[in-house]
Amino acid sequence: MKRLLATPALLILIGLFWAWPGPATAAPARACTAGNGRSCTFGHWIVYNNTWGPTPGRYVIHAHSQSDWTLTADQNGGGGCGGCAVEAYESTQWNYNNVRYSAIRSLSSSFSETMPTGSRRKNGIDAEATYDMFIHGSDTDEVMVWVDNQGQAPAGSRRAVAVIHGQKFRVYYAGGTKSFVLEKNETKGTIDYLAILRWLHTHHALASSDTLWQFNFGWEVCDTGGKARTFTLRSLTLHQKF
Repeated sequence: MKRLLATPALLILIGLFWAWPGPATAAPARACTAGNGRSCTFGHWIVYNNTWGPTPGRYVIHAHSQSDWTLTADQNGGGGCGGCAVEAYESTQWNYNNVRYSAIRSLSSSFSETMPTGSRRKNGIDAEATYDMFIHGSDTDEVMVWVDNQGQAPAGSRRAVAVIHGQKFRVYYAGGTKSFVLEKNETKGTIDYLAILRWLHTHHALASSDTLWQFNFGWEVCDTGGKARTFTLRSLTLHQKF
């Protein structure tokens, strides 16, 4: 279970009035470094060094903005959770003030990232680049979209294949967590998150009254083979209108 960063009161107040017609932006870039459990703030955005497991290794974020930062990760299998477990989700984060699904007019994001390639058996790499949307509601409380998977396996069971704007996703259900896994890895691209949510709504896994809580993009890291590895976010946009 990911540990979520508490939203400062000022950010909540901003979220009450925000209707976004174009790409989300932030304050002018500044250098920021964050170790395990710490964060960098850029306007409404938070870059969160989100480590929560008992043996998460060492993670260091160097950020110039919410869409320009690098992660140096040194993780050895997450053995404290038994086997190879995800113990960190290093991510850019945007918090909402409970925007209803039925109020969303558009919601999409573009990304460009690089991460180590391989597998745990080959070179100790086990991680994936993923979006993560947290939702307050009935059946679904977390909607992940995996775009670049290097050795990880989604939780739960495969339920379907969703085709959205020509992209094929394998869809997995694990309780309240729904994971859309691209069948072909991409290091850059665009995800229509509203279309993802509509697919869930059509398949009775999202209610009209469900509300957005948090948007994230980053990497879930299970293993780097006990070596320092570099993950880089080159760009990230969030287009939304309510």
